[in-house]
Amino acid sequence: MRTARRQRGAPRQKLTFSFGPFRLVPGRQLLLLDERPVKIGGRAFELLRLLVQRRGELVSKNELMAAAWPGTFVHDSNLKVNMWSLRRSLGDTQIEPIYIATVARRGYKFIADVRVGIGEIEGEPALADPLPLSHAPSPRGIVGREADIVEIADLLAEDRHVTLTGAGGIGKTTVALAVAQAFVSRYRDGVCFIDLATISDPTLFGAALVTALGIRGNTDMGLAAVLDYLRPRQMLLILDNCEHVLPAATIFASKFMTDTSPSRLLATSREPLGTTTEHVVRLGSLSAPSSGLGLSVDQAVRFPAVELFVRRAAEWSDYEFVDEDCDAIAAVCHSLDGLPLAIELAAAQIGRFTPRELLVVLDQRLGFSATGAAAGPPRHETLMATIDWSYRLLSQTEARLFALLSVFSDGFEHEDAVFVAEAAGLTPIDVATALGSLVAKSLLSAVARGASLRYRLLDSTRRYAAERRRGDPACSGAMRRHAERMAALFEQSEEDWKWREPTDWTERYLGRIADLRSALSWSFGEQGDDILGIRLAVAAITLWSETSILSEAQARLEVALALAKRVPCDDLSKAKLACALGWSLFYARKSSNENEVTWLDAIAFARRADSVDLQQRALTGFAFYLLQIGEIARAITYLEEATSLADRDPDSTATSEADKALAWAHAFAGELSKSRPVLDRLASTHSLVRGRSRKDANEVYRFITVRTNMPFVVWMQGQADYAARLAREAVDAADRGGHWVSQSNALGLAALPISLEIGDLDALDMFTERLRRNLERERIWRWVSVERYFSACLRELRSDPRAVEDIRAAIDELIECRFLMRIGSYLAFLARAYLRQGRIAQARDAVTRAIDYQERQGERWCRSELQRVNASILLEDGETVRAEKLLKEALAEARAIGALTFALRIATDLAAHWAATNREIDAVQLLAPIFGEFTEGFGTQDLVRASRLLAQIENRTSGVGL
Repeated sequence: MRTARRQRGAPRQKLTFSFGPFRLVPGRQLLLLDERPVKIGGRAFELLRLLVQRRGELVSKNELMAAAWPGTFVHDSNLKVNMWSLRRSLGDTQIEPIYIATVARRGYKFIADVRVGIGEIEGEPALADPLPLSHAPSPRGIVGREADIVEIADLLAEDRHVTLTGAGGIGKTTVALAVAQAFVSRYRDGVCFIDLATISDPTLFGAALVTALGIRGNTDMGLAAVLDYLRPRQMLLILDNCEHVLPAATIFASKFMTDTSPSRLLATSREPLGTTTEHVVRLGSLSAPSSGLGLSVDQAVRFPAVELFVRRAAEWSDYEFVDEDCDAIAAVCHSLDGLPLAIELAAAQIGRFTPRELLVVLDQRLGFSATGAAAGPPRHETLMATIDWSYRLLSQTEARLFALLSVFSDGFEHEDAVFVAEAAGLTPIDVATALGSLVAKSLLSAVARGASLRYRLLDSTRRYAAERRRGDPACSGAMRRHAERMAALFEQSEEDWKWREPTDWTERYLGRIADLRSALSWSFGEQGDDILGIRLAVAAITLWSETSILSEAQARLEVALALAKRVPCDDLSKAKLACALGWSLFYARKSSNENEVTWLDAIAFARRADSVDLQQRALTGFAFYLLQIGEIARAITYLEEATSLADRDPDSTATSEADKALAWAHAFAGELSKSRPVLDRLASTHSLVRGRSRKDANEVYRFITVRTNMPFVVWMQGQADYAARLAREAVDAADRGGHWVSQSNALGLAALPISLEIGDLDALDMFTERLRRNLERERIWRWVSVERYFSACLRELRSDPRAVEDIRAAIDELIECRFLMRIGSYLAFLARAYLRQGRIAQARDAVTRAIDYQERQGERWCRSELQRVNASILLEDGETVRAEKLLKEALAEARAIGALTFALRIATDLAAHWAATNREIDAVQLLAPIFGEFTEGFGTQDLVRASRLLAQIENRTSGVGL
């Protein structure tokens, strides 16, 4: 019997379960909402699958935990957290459920109608649009804040800066996040959330903003970089928890308001920032009924404070609200002044206490009276007293772990807690049990992330826990253990970098940067450990490099390297620090002697460590710096040493980088015959793979960089079309892979120069715009001036007489920054621009400067071109004899290095001069053979000009005979 085979591309048949607007496809691990995928954790998906398949039946807690965590011991809080996450994904967070009902103390039941069928899944569904918030915690169900959310959103439509103030625990963050989620469509460039509670040092304020906004490649971590980034964007920027860095937040807000950005700023703080343009909204407590009103359940839950209490108690204690408890719960909410966090802490104790017992305990322990709220303590004291009361109800193990967890600045995982808890003698079982209990008691929040939970202390509870930690001698080693954990984690990141998919790697480790910062600050502080800090800095190099967080990297690496030179430290670590610092300095606005000192240190340390790979990287890095500042001969010397090391380690990945750099340096030196074969070999070696592994990503990077280096060599040798294609391939490959630094390099070093030289103004226009967009993503100073130069060249070629001064200004910026690579050719274009305006003296001055730089730097590649431009000025000035002699010398020079394109330009100029002086035969005999050597590029300005000149001479001499 023949089995029918499904045609390729035909829809696949899958068992599906449909309920409401959702469709569950277990075979594809898919949950669809109106046919778009819903982001849902792996554990939550397993819970939903089991509940849906057993719709209408009670599924016990044990059955659910066995399905989601087969063969694994977990605390039942894991089930509750994942169930809460699942309900939130389904929009099922109201008191009366639509899909999943809790059966008190027994389990859960799926209560909605389910339709089972065989559905067709057409291809791969599009991914759901990501929530445009930067590392923002998801808000819990919003209770009683609808009017506040609308008011704040409307205010932001009119005012650029709104500050949301109120006591700790009042719900400022929750409201701010709700505003962002509900009104994100108003902001063209999305929403960025910055949790300032993750930094304890106000000097890190700028770094926190730079990281959250995703600003890359900028060595300025101050506010200027942020303002530059925001200026063209329409975003909502949320600065959360400003109170402990208030001066820095105030300075930023003031500068933000005087800038021209269309973006909006929403700050949350316990007190206003104090700027003159700030619009302050004071967030009040949730309304609660007075005691003794005799309310029913339906009447009581209309008060937001009661609704929040009941929701919280139901989530964690399977509590069912009944009329008999109304007065007691109303009194609890009233005595806690309607503070959401305090209410959640109290509600978490339902199960241990009945509502009436809870009211009595609160009154006895906190000294509150259910009546006369006006006589009660201030809200901050209410919250702190409630946290303290909750803390004192903990077991000794729970209390100690709670204090220890305050070392984490941001979210952490179970393994992190286990590692730190060992400092106080707690076992992994202690930690697993205590984490679940702390979550259940609202002292710790937990969010399902794939197969695991990510925990987090709220700002108020972290501050309280930190005080407890500092007062407990058993916790004295917690900060050291935290720093050691971060060192181990980021050392693992270097190994993971080799195999993890790049986006996954970045999300995983960039999310730990707040704890990396705090660990480094402690290690380099008075009570810290310099050697551990050096280890941390070395471990963090991959993160800083991969994410281009240059500002932070440079500051930390300078401290670490200086310390490494003074304390016992191995040469391998010092070599890694120096190499990383050298690359970060490479992107600084101005090259300085510090660059050279750092690279020479890196080379010396790598030699002493006898690491071939690091020697090659240090030598190549230093050579790139030398190429940038125009020291070609020195660069070649160091690169020859780097390539000679290949015999000692044939598998070193740095060898191909050294080969490529040496080929590039040879090209600058005019040794095209040495350069081209190496570049051809490398171009054929590195392919544009479409995999998503790190190895594949590195292969794409090499594909891009070799095509960045090749075009100007290929173009000089007379293959203009091939050069343009290589440059475009590099730019497009970088665009697809999100390699913005590499794309800027490809644009600045290949696509823009080639477009200008071949006269493709449309391509020049497009590529300058792409570089401008890149500089908004990753602002690398040298490319700012390069973009200005090429933009001005484009305007000049489109007959803007004012552009020539902008060309000169951009060149002056490049010289000031010591970015001298190709500066001679930039000055040559300036000279030609002056000449087109008849400004002969200024043209002569520009070409003289160009020749001076070319000779000093040893950039022989452009010598013949500069001679040609100089000859053009001489011809314009009437010095024909000198000009003709110089053109002949230039032609010989171009032929000597194999620069066919320059030879054609020179021959065309000389032929045009001869044709104008009745020497047509000499002109044709000179130009025609060189023109005949070309096999492509006939649409470029050089070949078009040569072809037209030959045609004009032929027409002029037609019928006369040559």
